[in-house]
Amino acid sequence: VFTAINDGIIKQPSSTLKLAIPAGLYFLQNMCMQLANSHLPAAVFQVTYQGKTFVVAILSVLMLGKRLERFKWLGIAGLAVGLALVQASNSTDSKIRSEDGQDNISRILIGLAYVLTAASCSGFAGVYFEKMVKSSDPGKKKRTPSLWLRNIQLAGWSIVLGIPVTYNTTSFDKLDPFRGFNISVISLAFNNSIGGLLVALIIKYGDNIIKGFSNAISTVLASLISIPLFGFETGYSFACGVTVVLWSTAVYGKLIKFHGDWWNTVPCQSDTDLPDTVSSTRTSKAKLKAPAASV
Repeated sequence: VFTAINDGIIKQPSSTLKLAIPAGLYFLQNMCMQLANSHLPAAVFQVTYQGKTFVVAILSVLMLGKRLERFKWLGIAGLAVGLALVQASNSTDSKIRSEDGQDNISRILIGLAYVLTAASCSGFAGVYFEKMVKSSDPGKKKRTPSLWLRNIQLAGWSIVLGIPVTYNTTSFDKLDPFRGFNISVISLAFNNSIGGLLVALIIKYGDNIIKGFSNAISTVLASLISIPLFGFETGYSFACGVTVVLWSTAVYGKLIKFHGDWWNTVPCQSDTDLPDTVSSTRTSKAKLKAPAASV
C-alpha cells in the first residue's frame, strides 16, 4: 500500500495537484448547499438542485465527447422532473416570508444563486473526475494512478481544505474532532464511505449520467422504505415522481424504444455523422425514390 501511494501520489505531484480542482469544487458545493438550505424552502431547493442533471449531461458532451441521442435527452429531462417531484413531496416547509408577511424575494434569489452554484460545481467536478479516472497517457513511462489512488488524492485535498474552515468556525479550546462520535455516527460514516467507493466504481465503469439515475433509484427506494418504517405519507406528487423516474430510467436504458431516425440521432447532427445503420437506411430509401434512368 505504501509503495503504491509513493509511486502513484508522492512521485507524481502534478497528477495529485490536478485532483485539487474537483476537491475544491466539491468543497464549494457543500458550502453553497448549506447556505442555500438556510435561504430556501426545502421544496424549492430540491427542485432547483435537479438542474445538475442537465449540467452533467451538457459537460459530458463538451468535455468527454459523449454522443447523447434525443431519446437519452428525453430520459435525462424526465429524470430531473421525476426526482424533483419525489423530493419535493418529502418537504413540508412553508415559504420563507419576511416580517411583514410578504415573500422575501431577495433572500430567495440569494438562495437560488447558491443552489445553482452548487449544481454547477457538482456537475463540473463529477465530469472532471470521470475524465481523470478514465484518462491514460500511453506515451509516458509513469503508470496512471488507479481508481483507489485517485480517491486517496481526492480525500487528501478535502482534508487540506476542510481543516482551515474547522479552525475558523470553532474556538481552539473547544476543538474536538471526535466530539459526538458514537456507534450510530461511526456506522453512518462507514456507510457513506462505502457509498463513495461505489460511486467511484460507477464513474469508472459507467459515467456520471448513470450515477444520476442510480441516485434517483436509491432516493425512490429510500422513500418507499420510509413508508413502513417511519410512517412516511405519500401523495399524488410522490406517485407521479416515482412513475416518471422509472419511465425515464427505462427510456435511457433502451428498455422503452423510440422508432424513427429523429429520436435515435444526436441533436444538430449532420447526415454524414449518422450511424451506419441509419445512413444506410436513408441511402436505400433515396435509391428507391430515385427515378429510373431513360435509355
